[in-house]
Amino acid sequence: MTNALIHIFIRDAENTGDSQVREKFGVLSGAVGLACNLFLFALKLIIGLLTGSISIAADAFNNLSDAGSSAVTLIGFKLAGAKPDSEHPFGHGRIEYVSGLIVAAAILLMAYELIRDSIIKIIHPEETEFSVMVVVILIISILVKLYMYLYNSGVAKKIDSAAMKATATDSLSDTCATAVVLMAALIGHFTGIYVDGYCGALVGVFIMFAGIGAAKDTLNPLLGQPPEEEFVQKIDQIVMAHEEICGIHDLIVHDYGPGRQMASLHA
Repeated sequence: MTNALIHIFIRDAENTGDSQVREKFGVLSGAVGLACNLFLFALKLIIGLLTGSISIAADAFNNLSDAGSSAVTLIGFKLAGAKPDSEHPFGHGRIEYVSGLIVAAAILLMAYELIRDSIIKIIHPEETEFSVMVVVILIISILVKLYMYLYNSGVAKKIDSAAMKATATDSLSDTCATAVVLMAALIGHFTGIYVDGYCGALVGVFIMFAGIGAAKDTLNPLLGQPPEEEFVQKIDQIVMAHEEICGIHDLIVHDYGPGRQMASLHA
């Protein structure tokens, strides 16, 4: 399905070095995430209202906030693809890094809230809500979020985007959190042992480390990081291909966004 969407909406999809192609990948990914999260929001809200389940209705608004993260990705890539202007002569590519940083911040916030709620449940354990409807909703959520993770991680590898890696991490975090809720509900129902607090705390720590990694991947290019060795070797090969050049030194690379590197050197 992923390749089908790319084939339908993105022409020349293999030319990922082109800024317009990258923009289309990011916008498509944001739109898919927005659609999936809004679907989960509507489904959970309707089921929660019909069954009177407060937990399902509350979780619906968690998916609504996830839709906000998808909107950030969509808008971020759209703005990053804007052409250079008098105020930004090197383009707006770094907005892609900023959007990834915002998503990473959302992951860290989710980890904090999950750990906080888990500690409360450890101190004051309570029976978890269990019904066939709850199990079905949780399984649907896991499958949708798992698809979003696989889709976003595939796009991230294809266009080498730190922002898309952060979005994929966000989807994986939601998948793990929902899976733990399902596991804890099943264990509590069949054994009478309520482990959701302990499981939630462990998942919260995992999500926090994932969020820190995502933040690092998007923050480093903004602060300025050394160019990849492969990129340096490629420049060296291009310059040294001229017979007049004996050697190069003092190579400086400025990163103005993915695919927007500017380099200067002494030959």
